[in-house]
Formats: sequence, structure tokens, C-alpha cells
Amino acid sequence: MDPEVLADAYSKEGDILAAARKFEEAIVLYDRAIEVDPENSEAWTRKAIALKALGRTREALECVERALDLSASPIAEELRESMK
Repeated sequence: MDPEVLADAYSKEGDILAAARKFEEAIVLYDRAIEVDPENSEAWTRKAIALKALGRTREALECVERALDLSASPIAEELRESMK
């Protein structure tokens, strides 16, 4: 299977869990997405959002910085600003 397609599938599953406030479980799926497609900036951003929701700000900031290294994103920029 195409890594990009698989990563998107994992991210979508993670989004469902995050919407249900199951952030730890969502992070596992975002990690899977990142594992198969390390250049997936959306997965890095979504993981950062879940980490921030858990109060894990340092880890969230590392993920959002990685996302921004990969691709410009207004969402990631806003997230980074909210953690300063």
C-alpha cells in the first residue's frame, strides 16, 4: 500500500479518537502515520494538538516544529504561537 495513503488512514482514525477526547490512543495512531510516512506534516501537527491537549507542551512543541520544517501550515503556526 502507498505509504501516504496508509498514513492518511491512520491519521483519520486518530482524528476520530481525538474528537472523542481519547488523546493517548490518537497519539498511537499519529505515530503509526509518522512511522510509515515521516514527511507527513499533518500527522505531526495532529500529534502536537493531541499532546498539547494532554498538557505535554514540550513534546507538542517538538512535533509542531517538525511539522513546520516539513511544510508551511497556518494551523501549525497558530499552535506554535499558542505554546509560547
